[in-house]
Amino acid sequence: MHMEHRGGPVVRWWPRNWRFQVRNPIPLKIRRVLGLLHAKSYVGGQTSSRWCGAIIWCATKTGFILDMFCVYRLLFLFCFTISQLSGNEISSYDNPRGLLPDMDNALHLLARAKISVTKYMTLIKTINPYRPVDCEEVLYTGYNKSGIYTIWPRNRVTEDKPLDVFCDMDTDGGGWTVLQRRGDFKRPIDYFNKDWESYKKGFGDIDKEFWLGNDNIFALTNQRAYSARFDLESIKGEKRYALYDSFWIEDEYRKYTLHIQDYSGDAGDSMSEQHNNMNFSTKDQDNDMHDEKNCGFNYKAGWWFNHCYSSQLNGLHRRGLHERRAGGVHWFSFSTFTESLATTEIKIRPKLFMEANKL
Repeated sequence: MHMEHRGGPVVRWWPRNWRFQVRNPIPLKIRRVLGLLHAKSYVGGQTSSRWCGAIIWCATKTGFILDMFCVYRLLFLFCFTISQLSGNEISSYDNPRGLLPDMDNALHLLARAKISVTKYMTLIKTINPYRPVDCEEVLYTGYNKSGIYTIWPRNRVTEDKPLDVFCDMDTDGGGWTVLQRRGDFKRPIDYFNKDWESYKKGFGDIDKEFWLGNDNIFALTNQRAYSARFDLESIKGEKRYALYDSFWIEDEYRKYTLHIQDYSGDAGDSMSEQHNNMNFSTKDQDNDMHDEKNCGFNYKAGWWFNHCYSSQLNGLHRRGLHERRAGGVHWFSFSTFTESLATTEIKIRPKLFMEANKL
C-alpha cells in the first residue's frame, strides 16, 4: 500500500483483492466514476484488465471532508488510464474511435460527480464544520480582518468547547490570538483586581478590556508551540513591543506556572528574568515567592508574581503618572515605577507561523 499526504487529499492504492471498509461511504456517483478505472484494453486481440482500485478521500484535522481536490485527482487518474490505453501500446483493434463513447460517458459522469461532490461538501461541512484552534488557522481560512472569531482549542480542560476570541490580523502578518487588553474603556481603576476563580474563567469584553482566562490560556498554549507578543503604549503615545519566542503556562493544579523565554523587541525584557517559572497569584491565592506579603493582594492584580514584579499588566489602571511607587500597569524597562501604561495587549501565535500570502 502506498500513501501520500502533503497537507492535501490522501490517495491510497489498494491491491485488487484486498477487502476493506470505509466508515464514510463515498457517494454512488463517485463510485461509478471509480469503476471506469477498471478499464479493458485490447492488445494483440487479447483482453487485459487494469485495476486502480483507488479510494480517495480528504484528510483534515477534524474528520472526513470530500472536496474538489478529490475530483481533480480523480480526473488525473482517469486521463492517465485512458492515455495508457490509447497512447503507448500498439493495439490490434481496428477502430481507434471505439473508446470515444466510454470517454464521453466518463466525462459526463465526472461533470455530474462534480455537482454531487459540491453538494456533499456542503452537507459534510454542515454536520462537521472546520473548527480552527486559534487565530492563525482563522487567518488561513481566508478571514484577514481583525475582530472577534470563534475557535475550538483542543484540550482536556476546555473539552474542545467553542471560545470567542479577538484575532489581531494586522500586526506583523496577523494570526495573533489576544489574551489580554488594557485601555481607556471607562472601567473602574481596580477592574482587574479579581479573585482566583475570575482569573481562571476570564472576564471583561473581548472587543474592549479583558482577560481571556487562565484555563483558556492553558488550553491554547498547550496544543501547539507558541510565541507571545506584548504590545505596550505609554500615556504619551510612545509604542513598544516585547516578543518572546516561547510562551506557555501549566494547568490549575500547578498554579498556572508561566514559562517564557527568548526575548526580542524594543520594550526591554521585563518578563523572563523575574517571572519565568513563577506561579499565578491573586488577592485570594498567595503563590508568589515573597515571604512577607501577598503580591496579588498588595498590588491589586492577578499575575505571575515573584518578589514581587518587574512587570505586571493587570494592575490598577492609573492612566499615567501616579504618586505611589508601584501598583499601576507597569513594564519597568519601558515605563517608570510611577508611570502607568495607557494600553497593553498580550497575544500569542504559533512559533512556526508563516504569513498566509507566503504559503
